[in-house]
Amino acid sequence: MSADPYSALAAGYDFVMAHVDYDAWAAYLFDLLRRHGDEVRTVVELGGGTGALARRLQPLGEYDYVLTDASAAMLDRARDKFRADGAPVRCVQADFTAVAPDALGPEAPADAVILVYDGLNYLLDETDVAALFRCVHRLLRPGGVAIVDQSTPANSQTHHDEFVDEGATDGFAYVRENRYDPETRRHETVFEMTVDGEHHTERHVQRAYSRHEVRRLLADAPLTVEAAYDEFTTEPAHDDSYRVHWVLRRPPA
Repeated sequence: MSADPYSALAAGYDFVMAHVDYDAWAAYLFDLLRRHGDEVRTVVELGGGTGALARRLQPLGEYDYVLTDASAAMLDRARDKFRADGAPVRCVQADFTAVAPDALGPEAPADAVILVYDGLNYLLDETDVAALFRCVHRLLRPGGVAIVDQSTPANSQTHHDEFVDEGATDGFAYVRENRYDPETRRHETVFEMTVDGEHHTERHVQRAYSRHEVRRLLADAPLTVEAAYDEFTTEPAHDDSYRVHWVLRRPPA
């Protein structure tokens, strides 16, 4: 079992995630940044992985863009893409609960911070979620905006409970098994992979937080809640939402 849950998966991550419409994600986030942002020029993406979203979102706003991720293997893939594209995106290796503002260089403090596609759900303890919100606050300038999303128990129960899939491409093959425990609300994904002829096993665990749990944690955070949207809309989130997009703001000085 790999200590870094993305060290092997990085080689085929984009293949495994080929079903994700990153263009739609980027367009939605760009719209939210225009709706809620105030002259957004610098964007920090937390947990940005191989850069699939950054490649699409950065040019929409011509942002000064920093991508952070805890996995060196994922960032290596991202850097390769940005070099090939000539994209002006800087990569910083850091856990998204503990990114130091000085690691952002000239982009600090940021006008906007984003963490999407289940990043929050990888935090298995509420104290870590609270640390995330404190980190976002540190990275933002006064008045800056953050977009943080969450996947809910309804999403895990409906779409991710007990299924197996597999696939193969050049030098990479995988079998993925998903399990969801409604009692603990832990969503576990186990990858059995072959990468360039070598076998690897990785285990990824998420916690499905309810909207009310996240709102309670935000009540004690140094950020204000500007909106909580039902997935990919500007309608209010509700108890049956599969995904909630939170729009948060660091209060003006």
